[in-house]
Order: sequence, then C-alpha cells, then structure tokens
Amino acid sequence: MNLFRYTYTWIACCLTVLLVCSIALNASSIRATLVAQTELKLQSTATFLEQMLMPVSPVPSEPSREIKTVPDYPAILAQLQLVSPSLDIQLHVLTTNERLSLAAPVSKATNTLLSLSPHIMKVLWPSLSLQRTLLEDNKQAISYTISMPIDTINNAFLQQLLPGTLLAISLHLTSMLALFFSLRWKLLPLSQLAQQPISLKGQLPAIVPNSIEAKAWLTMQDHFKNQLADIFRQQALEANNLKAQAYQDKVSGLGNRHYFINQLNAWLNNPQQAGLILLRTTLLDEVYQQHGFEKGDSFTRQLADEFNSNIVHVNIYLARLSYDEFAVLLPNISTEKLKLIAESMHTVHQQLEKNYRGDISDSVFSGLLAIEQPSNASSVLGQLDNILAQATRNPAEPILLAANPHQVPSFGKQQWKSLLLEAIEHGAMDYKYQPVLNEHHQQYHLEVFSSLKAKQSCYQASQFLGAIEDVGAGVLLDKHVIAEHINILNADPSRGPFAINLTSNSITDPSFNRWLDQALSRNQHLAERLHFDIPESCFIQTPDACSLLCSVIRFYKFNYGVDGYGRYFKSLAYLEEFQPDYAKVDFSYTHQLNDELKKQLLSSICRSAHSLNIMTIATRVETETQLERLSDLFVSGFQGFYTEQKQRDKQATQRPLLADH
Repeated sequence: MNLFRYTYTWIACCLTVLLVCSIALNASSIRATLVAQTELKLQSTATFLEQMLMPVSPVPSEPSREIKTVPDYPAILAQLQLVSPSLDIQLHVLTTNERLSLAAPVSKATNTLLSLSPHIMKVLWPSLSLQRTLLEDNKQAISYTISMPIDTINNAFLQQLLPGTLLAISLHLTSMLALFFSLRWKLLPLSQLAQQPISLKGQLPAIVPNSIEAKAWLTMQDHFKNQLADIFRQQALEANNLKAQAYQDKVSGLGNRHYFINQLNAWLNNPQQAGLILLRTTLLDEVYQQHGFEKGDSFTRQLADEFNSNIVHVNIYLARLSYDEFAVLLPNISTEKLKLIAESMHTVHQQLEKNYRGDISDSVFSGLLAIEQPSNASSVLGQLDNILAQATRNPAEPILLAANPHQVPSFGKQQWKSLLLEAIEHGAMDYKYQPVLNEHHQQYHLEVFSSLKAKQSCYQASQFLGAIEDVGAGVLLDKHVIAEHINILNADPSRGPFAINLTSNSITDPSFNRWLDQALSRNQHLAERLHFDIPESCFIQTPDACSLLCSVIRFYKFNYGVDGYGRYFKSLAYLEEFQPDYAKVDFSYTHQLNDELKKQLLSSICRSAHSLNIMTIATRVETETQLERLSDLFVSGFQGFYTEQKQRDKQATQRPLLADH
C-alpha cells in the first residue's frame, strides 16, 4: 500500500499544481482583457464628453459681437449616463468652481471575497481613471475625471473567471477519482505480491497480471522462486549424496557399519532402554558363489527391503554391518517385542530362501541384547558377536536373547496402557522442560518431556512410549499433554512457548485431527506460545496423514517442526512441501565434531533447511565449545545440557534481584 499511497500523492500533487497554474493563467488573461476594454471605454467616453463640451461658434451675421453659450452640464451628464452607465464622471468648472458628478449604479454583487479586502483590490487592479482639463480661453476652463469603479470591474472579472474555475475544479476532482481507482486496479497485483512472506513459503496468491509492470513482477518472482527451488534441490541432493557416501551401504541401500556405530554411540551416551539384533545369514554367500555378483547384489537388496518393510516399530536403525551380517537398533522396546521382531526377520529370510531354493535350511541366526545401562559401541558389538556365536552353535534355537540381570523389569503393552490411563485419570503425569536457545542465546521454546508416576516409581517416556504406541494409546497421551499445557498457558501468560512431541498414532488418527482442530480454534491466541514436534519418519512414511495434520496446525497459525531431522536415507524434498518452522537435527550429527566428514554432513543438511528459511536446532549440546562449533555450520538453535545450565544460571541470578525488591 505504500507504493499506491506515494504514487497517488505524487500524481495528485502534480495535477493540483497544473490546476492552480491554469486558473492563474486564465485569471491573468481575463484581467488583461478587462483592463484593455476599460481603457478603451474611458478613451471613447472622454472623446464623446469633449465633443459635448466644445463651445458654440459665433453667429456670422453679427461679426462684431461674440455670443458665448454656456453648456448644459446636467444634460451632458445625463447623456453620458446613457452612453457609459458603468463609469463615474466628475466635472469641475474652474471659472465658477461648480462641481457636478455622475456615479455608476452600485451592484448588489459587490460583497465578494476580493471586495472585502481593499489591499487585494489595489494589488489586483491598477488605477482605471482618465483626468483632463479643457481650456477654451483664459477666462473659462473645465476639468473632468472619468473612472471605472473597482467593484464594477471586479464583478465582471469574477463573472468571467468563476464558470471556468468551477469547471476546472470539477474536472480535477473527476480526474483524481478516476486516478484513484485506476491506480488501485493497476497496483493491486503489486500489493498482493507485497503481502507474500519474505521466505516465499506456500503458493503465490491468485494475481491477475493487468499491466506490463505486474507481468514483469510476476515473471521475476516466479523466476526467483524457481531459482530458490533449484538451489534447494541441489543442496538436498548434495546432502543425500554425502550421507550415502559416508553412511550408506551401496548394495543394500541400508546404513553401513559407520552409520550404525554412530547411531549406537549417540544412544549409548544417553542411557535409555533399547534393544539390539545382530543377524547373520549364510544364504548370501551361497547366492554370490553360485550366481555371481549381479544376482547376489539383487538378492541382497531384496532381503534388505523386506527387513525394512516388515520391522514394525516407532524408530529403527537398520544397517548392513558386513558381507553377511545385518544389525538393528530399536529404542524404547521391551524384550518381548524385541523377540517378535527377530522372529519376523527370520520369517522374511525363510520365505525368500524358500522362493530361491525351494526349501529352508539352517542358514540364519540372530543374537539379541537389551540395553539399559551406559556403555560404548565396541563393547556392545562384542557382546552381540558372542551371543550370535552361541546362537550359531545351536541351530535348534537360532534366536538367542542375552540374559541381563541388571535389566529393569518391563511391563507388557496392556500394562503400560493401564498405567497411562491411571496416571491421566489421577493427574499423575509429570513434566520436565528443556529450553531451546536461538543464535542470540534467547529462549525459543521449551520442549516438554513427559513421565508417569505409578507404583511408587517414575517412568520416563523413553521407557513406555514404544509399548503404548504399539497398542495405539499414543493419542491419549498427546491429548492429555496438549490439554494440560493449553491450561497452563491460559492460566499464566508468562509461561511458554512449549513444544510438544506428537506420537505417530496421533498423526495417523483422523479423530485426533478433529480434536486438535477444535482445541486450536478455541485457543488461537496461543499461536505464538505452542509448538508441535513431528518425527521425521512421519513426514517420509505417512506424508498424506502428516499433510492433513500440518494443515490444521498451519491454519490456526501455530508452529511445527521436524524432530530427528536428517535421520533417514531419504530425500530432504519433504521440507519444501511441508515448510516447517524449525528442524531439530538428529543427535547423531551433533557430537564428535572433530570428524571432518560429520561436520560436512551436518553443514550440508542444515544448509538445505536454511535455504528455505527453516530454523535448524542442534540437540544434545553439552558444552559451550560444542555450541561455538555448531554455530559455524548453519545451526541457529541449540538444545541440551548446556542450555539447561544456562537457564539455571539465569534463574539463579534473578532470585537475589527479586529478593532485594
């Protein structure tokens, strides 16, 4: 609208100046004409008066006598009144000192703006009068003055000026009105373009290119957006290529040994309940030896795809460790489900073996290990190798789970669901908040970590989340957490913003979408104080359901982001489609930054998000040195132990100040 206002004001000022100049030129022309006409009238009236005042010639029959005839001055003035009724005439007979005058009739329209100011009248009009003295001889002389009253000529001036002026003003106002609507119509496309966000998120508004300028702007913006899209695709492709080179097995398409150890170390640094499966097959060696590398590679890819599609769990890390070994890391899993997944992998292998050979042999073995305590990757993989070796020696039991006396007793899925329902009913849910700081060390939001209290114990979400998602109870948890934090935000305007993690159950549940739509519509005033974290797996594996959920969140202007960004060997093109507000980088990228390859990968995936104006947040930031290194890699947000410590230090410095007050 600034463009319209400035353009309209500039043109309106120019037209107004032209109007004033034209009125001034017209007034000057009328004035000059009236002055010339008045001077001519004064001259003709003076000539007529002098003819009337000429003396009578002597009678020829009486040459000796001079007969003097005295003019009839009143009669002469009466005749002049008929000839020039608009003039003032004064006669002065010098010999007799007789004075006679003839005044023009006063017009009723003399009470005008100009006639009220004598100074303006004198400036506008010169002295319009004619004064002469007629000398017949030394004994008789007559002086006369003929003048035009200023009010009379002023009225004539206004009568000629006003119609043209009113017409010009009418045309001016009409032009201004036409200009207003014309400019509004011409500049409407530019105004619509100006309302487009700087980041060019979403589709362009429906714009009618009604002018050459609008067409040029639309063409330029389309070209600019296409260039940004090309840049993003190139960066996303570069990031995918780097990940593939560093972390992907070229034959199977799964993660390689480096990838698996990297993910395993990241999980082991933060002790949580998880399960590991190490599967070895002798069938691959047989296929390669009998049918060559092409057939062997094809069979390996088929086996990897079947493993990947048949493992049903929230988050999985599947990799090919060596020529004939596959490993799986499954966070937040019970030992019962760990066994079920291992059995499923064996079933997949046996089915492919049957299709290939026509029968089933003892060609696949698995070692299983439950993790609950901190450790390191080499130690864990060593244990797994030992367990797998034991399973290999006993073909009757090809799946072997290591005994772990330190393992915390786990509940069954239905028991976890019952504990969750009981905690929700009795308000036994507990919450911990971890701050996310932006690049200016200001709080962006607080991520909510849920836990439930049951049977005199407190269980973190990492312990029960996998189980309740297996029975579809994640929706109950999400609804309760969202509702409680909406109440907290409404009760205390100083709290928040909060970021709530959504489970995959909620994202794929249409009833949750309807519930969330109603909840957000009633609390639109909280749009800046409530964010939602959505797992990257949902954007990739269930894009349609995720799109519906994101549409609801975006419709009410709430923010959402990607959790575990960069974890999967998939294209990052989903960022361009969903346009999240932030992306929390998977923690496997944010440690061991001395590794040049890891730094390049982190910089690449963060640059892809940065090109779409998406805030990238590094997780598990432990030290200030780590934060400084991350700041150089297109990371603009930080979360972890360091941010918690910063928040505690800030609160500690504020308490004495509050106490002083």
